[in-house]
Amino acid sequence: MEMDKSKPGAAGTSIKPAVKAKPPMIEKVTQWLAAYRLPLAALMLAAATVLGFFGNAKYFADAGQPSSFWDNIYYTVRMLNPASTPLQGTVNAELQVARILAAAAGLYIAAEALLSIFRDQVQRLRLRSMKDHIIICGLGQKGLLIADRYRTAGERVVIIDSNGENPLAGHCKDRGAIVLTGNAADPQLLRKARVHQAKSVISVCSNDSTNAEVALYARELVLDGEGGTLSCLAHIVDLQLWSFLREREIHMGIIDAFRLGFFNIYEGGARELLYEYPYDGAAGMETAPHLFVVGVGRMGESLVMNSARRWSNRGISDGKRLRITMVDPKAGNIKESLYLRYPQLEKACELLTLDMDIASPEFERGDFLFGEDGNCLAGIIYVCTGNESRALNAALKLSRRTAALKLPIIVRMNLDTGLAALLSLSGEGREGMGNLRVFPLLERTCTPEAIWGGSTYEILARAIHDDYLRNAVRRGETPQTNRSMLPWDELPANLKESNRNQAENIALKLKRFGYEFAMTGEWDQQPLKFPEDQVEEMAKMEHIRFVDERVRKGWKLGDVKDDVRKISPTLIPWEELSIEEKDKDRDPVRSIPEFLARAGYRIYRKGQPSGA
Repeated sequence: MEMDKSKPGAAGTSIKPAVKAKPPMIEKVTQWLAAYRLPLAALMLAAATVLGFFGNAKYFADAGQPSSFWDNIYYTVRMLNPASTPLQGTVNAELQVARILAAAAGLYIAAEALLSIFRDQVQRLRLRSMKDHIIICGLGQKGLLIADRYRTAGERVVIIDSNGENPLAGHCKDRGAIVLTGNAADPQLLRKARVHQAKSVISVCSNDSTNAEVALYARELVLDGEGGTLSCLAHIVDLQLWSFLREREIHMGIIDAFRLGFFNIYEGGARELLYEYPYDGAAGMETAPHLFVVGVGRMGESLVMNSARRWSNRGISDGKRLRITMVDPKAGNIKESLYLRYPQLEKACELLTLDMDIASPEFERGDFLFGEDGNCLAGIIYVCTGNESRALNAALKLSRRTAALKLPIIVRMNLDTGLAALLSLSGEGREGMGNLRVFPLLERTCTPEAIWGGSTYEILARAIHDDYLRNAVRRGETPQTNRSMLPWDELPANLKESNRNQAENIALKLKRFGYEFAMTGEWDQQPLKFPEDQVEEMAKMEHIRFVDERVRKGWKLGDVKDDVRKISPTLIPWEELSIEEKDKDRDPVRSIPEFLARAGYRIYRKGQPSGA
């Protein structure tokens, strides 16, 4: 953190997901005008026509020349023509207002026409000076939601999409985003989007290969340019490929100008779903919870794995295993595959399978939900079928079969619109939906907070901050004496940045002493403990890095810390620090294995099995 000897920033880069809490007023006005420009122009013309009609009638009546209905229509239409001969004499207020409104509407329409004709040129002019913007590659539902969130927060957005006829492009342009057409993995197009001056690149194209290429080319362009730090996130749909790349995520970005991360909406969605609709995992239960997962595709598989990991991490003992029944035409094969890839899974939960199609009569009967004694086996049901219509159909069948039990049935949809909105019309909000609940996957996962929050560096940064708070309380510090003692969500951006930078440097410390780390399914393993001599050396590395980072940012040595004047009393050699100051570096070093464990990694010595 950005405080004297707390969480110093590392030399290098960091992920920058920060989104402004509220857009400036001018941004709100711009967005409002963009959304309502056509109705506004039409309203101005309608008001000008009505006022012109009555104004003309009054004008000729005052002149002693009564006019007919059609005369008033003719003169009103003529008034809308800027080249028409102006009326002579005194003009009444109605006509004055009508003429002003007509002129304003005409200018507005002309400006819109010119802007439409020269839109490409206007975009080029805007791009020439654009800096610290967000580049989004791929304009499907995911790209649209992410772009909308950033625009609402007042960020400048450039979108690259291969479809020149994409109907979503107009909406984005109306919100003030710049839309470029072409292959997002084209280095020339990325250069045109000024990737070397951007804050972040988020690639959500439909193809994993394209997203990976975007990241690689963005990295090359940033390293060749003179811009600042670029944070890049690539969406990887394939869960196994995502897991493979995420394991190497922390090794890939130790470069001063580039930070690379990967995310998967199904993995992130499963975590969000369990947070919003958790199974009952209380340690004092007589039996372990039993959940049913209907449809075990990418979302269903992620839900199974996150449920088992969550159960294991809670330290449930006495041999209780979470029970999960998977309902899918290929459930048996999926179970075998999961056990092969995650050997630890069998220790955490008992996987039961039903090779059953949701369109079959046996599924509609729903007898599989009940035991021989007639009691319901399920504690909660998650319907994760990818097709929304089939998912809703399956959820309704299960709901009818269990209506009297009030069994929670959570159905995954993409958005909280369409079928999901139709479902809620059955009553007043959630109460009218009975035991059915909708989880809108894309709306929950396609936000800046969600996509960045699943990054390894973000998880590590939060863990580092949590550890810092515990140690600060132990030292007797308070929020009044230490400005860094705040919850993560309330932490200033620069202090979040320091935690991310510290997370970045973990790999270098471990490499120095011959350690490696990899993602692991060994959820119940105790984290490794470093020998004290290694703790001391790593803490010294941390201090050296801290001093180097502060000096590069313009801080100077002084007797009393002053954040405004950038003065710190700890910019001194390690040997001259007090024991208390040294402990501020030793404490987080000792916790590195715990930090990595929270992100799903295990540390091991070179030559030893990783446990992955």
